[in-house]
Amino acid sequence: MDANDRVKLLRNLALFATLPEARLEPLAEKLEPLVVEDGTAFIVEGAKSDGLYYILSGRVRVAKSLGEGGEKDLAFAGPGECMGEMEILREGVRSASAYASGRVELLRLKGADLKLWLESDPATASRFFSGLAEVQSGRLRRTSDEVALLYDLSQLLLTPQATAKGLLAHALERVTPHLQGEWSAEARSYNQFDDEMDLVARRGAEISPDAAEPAPKTPVDASWADERTLLLVLRAPKRLLAQLRFRSAAELSDAQRAEAVRTLGAVARLLTSALENIEFRTDEALRERLRTRAHGPSI
Repeated sequence: MDANDRVKLLRNLALFATLPEARLEPLAEKLEPLVVEDGTAFIVEGAKSDGLYYILSGRVRVAKSLGEGGEKDLAFAGPGECMGEMEILREGVRSASAYASGRVELLRLKGADLKLWLESDPATASRFFSGLAEVQSGRLRRTSDEVALLYDLSQLLLTPQATAKGLLAHALERVTPHLQGEWSAEARSYNQFDDEMDLVARRGAEISPDAAEPAPKTPVDASWADERTLLLVLRAPKRLLAQLRFRSAAELSDAQRAEAVRTLGAVARLLTSALENIEFRTDEALRERLRTRAHGPSI
């Protein structure tokens, strides 16, 4: 990545978006490329802040210690997102750890370099802190939107659903209105007899099925079929359960795509658990009918 690319990268961040390129050039020179391998922490909870990180490629898992050796996942971040700007300015300690989920490429800006740059020009510092306030406000707004979405979905999940198809159809009705911008959505349920994904619900325009299906590797496997279409595969330990497709009507930035993966990934994980519960109840009811037929009703 040459100097011009680094300046453009900074301009794409809300922190620096209002600043002229001439002011960003000396800061861009201080960006350090880093490669972090799968499972390695590059931000450690409790450690002193050492810099601001920009994700070029890969996924990052953010987790917080539970105090007895365990951790709780807080979020996932992806290309285009920036991490650690608050701690770097207040010289605090990290409130959570960040791990590479797969191979991750980063750019790091050391706190000392950022402070020297800010001290060199009061006007630049003023515009930077204005951008920082906007970033934090946006994060709070997105967090509030996500809480509302997950609350609405949880209310649906508290109501027993008879079939997987019914659950998926109702879930799309609850989820899609919460998404920022205009989105289309489809839900497909796995038909184990035909080994196919049957369309069970659609919101908005039809989403092209031409993209290659992602191979399920985790309980929820998220991948982008193209710049605007997100595929989410839901599966139980031994077989597929369903697939969700979401397509944005507008082009998405890297940060917006990472936000979509984080938000809709949380939705998919909740639906995976609900679908497994429906399967369990269905299997139990079937076994009970078979026992009744074989031995007669219990007295």
